[in-house]
Amino acid sequence: MFDNICLDRRHAPFNTTYLQRILRVINNATAEYARTMAVRVDLRLPDNVLINRQGLISRFIESLDAKITARYRSKLKQGKRTYPCHLRDAWVREMGEINQKSHYHMVLFVNNDTFNGLGSYKEDGTGLASLIREAWLSALQLSNLPGHWALTHFPDNPLYYLDINSPSYRVIYDQLTFRLSYFAKQRTKDYNREERSFGCSQS
Repeated sequence: MFDNICLDRRHAPFNTTYLQRILRVINNATAEYARTMAVRVDLRLPDNVLINRQGLISRFIESLDAKITARYRSKLKQGKRTYPCHLRDAWVREMGEINQKSHYHMVLFVNNDTFNGLGSYKEDGTGLASLIREAWLSALQLSNLPGHWALTHFPDNPLYYLDINSPSYRVIYDQLTFRLSYFAKQRTKDYNREERSFGCSQS
């Protein structure tokens, strides 16, 4: 089933349902936007603060989507060239092997004509990194203070530029699926009825 997909076999065995859904999100994103940017981000929970985790990721995505839409409309009003952006995502919740604490690994897909990088991470920044950070803190119902910024973490080499018309498209695609196959590893997953361990865009 995955013979032609580049996977990091060190993380096998995989949850094949998760793999299939991740691949579908990638393919849906590139079908809508020939130039798609994928962003890896880790979302952490604060220590010593009681957080309502029910619907937490949904609140995050809704907040980020609203911020991206507001940015688009603002640029239109200013007469600046801008492009709409249909946000897509895939995420997995895991338990730390040492601290037994939940955290989230996520990949976001955006129109590369709308965003070509993470941009500024300043408190009042309008770059994608700032929007992601603000949306996560909003979902957590925490104030946008520098002391909370570390709850949003961008790992090394977080960006993947998928251009279906580029000769390097398959190379980048393979690099992305190799990295995201980590999301589907069976180890460190916390399966329970109260809280989902995986989610992704449906279209």
